Amino acid sequence: MKKAQSHRSMVRQSQGALAMAMAAAIVAADANAAPRKAVSAEAPSIQTQPATAQPAPPPAPPPAPMGLFGVDMPAAGKLVLSITPIFANLSGIKMGTRTVSNEYIVTTVPFFLNPRQTVRIIPQNIAVATQIVSLNYGVTKDFALCLTAGMVEKNLNALTFKGTSGILPLGRSLPGTTSLADVTLLGIYRIYQDDVNRIQFSLGFSFPAGSYTATFKDFLLPTGIRSNVRGFYGMQPGTGTFDFLPGVVYAGYLGPWSWGLTYRGRFPLAPNTLGYSWDYLLNYRLTFPLGPNPSGGYRWGDLHEFNGWVGYTWTAGLTTTFRASGSTQGPIRGFDPEIRGPAVPANPAFYGGQRVELFGGATISGKFIGYENTMLAIEAGLPVYQNLNGPQIMKNWQAGMSLRFKI
Repeated sequence: MKKAQSHRSMVRQSQGALAMAMAAAIVAADANAAPRKAVSAEAPSIQTQPATAQPAPPPAPPPAPMGLFGVDMPAAGKLVLSITPIFANLSGIKMGTRTVSNEYIVTTVPFFLNPRQTVRIIPQNIAVATQIVSLNYGVTKDFALCLTAGMVEKNLNALTFKGTSGILPLGRSLPGTTSLADVTLLGIYRIYQDDVNRIQFSLGFSFPAGSYTATFKDFLLPTGIRSNVRGFYGMQPGTGTFDFLPGVVYAGYLGPWSWGLTYRGRFPLAPNTLGYSWDYLLNYRLTFPLGPNPSGGYRWGDLHEFNGWVGYTWTAGLTTTFRASGSTQGPIRGFDPEIRGPAVPANPAFYGGQRVELFGGATISGKFIGYENTMLAIEAGLPVYQNLNGPQIMKNWQAGMSLRFKI
């Protein structure tokens, strides 16, 4: 019996040792398998980890209003060709801020070459059409050159009163002048830019390509005679002077909103008696010596123009703008002895003054109709305040469009 019990005890010890050995083997197997499971679980996460994304370049600033010059700059190496027709109309007469009648003028305003006589010829309406072509080239990312040239057409409706006094109308004249416009060359340099703001300076010159000796044909004089006379100062397509053109721009944008402020000046460097208009050289003085300049020598008053605007971009490629413009200009200095009739605009003192205008406009990208590199800009406005050196014909409205091609 004791042997049987001893045998059963040995069997139970053997079974316990076997169970412990099997448990140890299972634990070891699990320990060895765990690292392999961890590696397989981490592998997909390592393979699918995305690469670091590059920051997107900032969007281009929204375009400025059409009537502003030297604000939008093309990218380096890019050329923008613009064709810009602009139309304006003037009618009515102001002395300072007061509108006056024809009868008041011919009975109270003296003729500047003969103060004992009153003026007898008063402009009733002037229509101006300008066609400007400009080339804007990005030399570097911060410097651009802009060249403009074109044609100017002006048409006058003038009322002539009979004799040297009285208020009896004699008749009307409808002369016009057409010529090249003065050529301008401008350099634009951006001195500062961040994600919102930018500041630019511009320096340039205007060259006397336009005629300043244009003639009225069959113009009605107070004597009842129709004669060819030199056109008034304001009816000449060109200035005949070399002008200095400085300017500065501050502009910004944030989200759909854009805004800015600009200043631009125009300063004649000398009277036009020192030079000849290209039109005069081509048509009248093809042989040398040139002889005396037909103009007695004058220059327009210094011009200062200020603009402020706000824009809203409704969708990429469509921006609407609202612009306020204020300008001040001095009277003409000097005079042309050939402009001598008893007319309001024959007096060089009756030019210049102050004006405030409001404009609304829009710029539309050609991508909406499949032309990615084109843009159409439009703008129209009218004066809300005029204080003129006068009597002087006042401005009524202005409208224009610009078709731009990126090359």
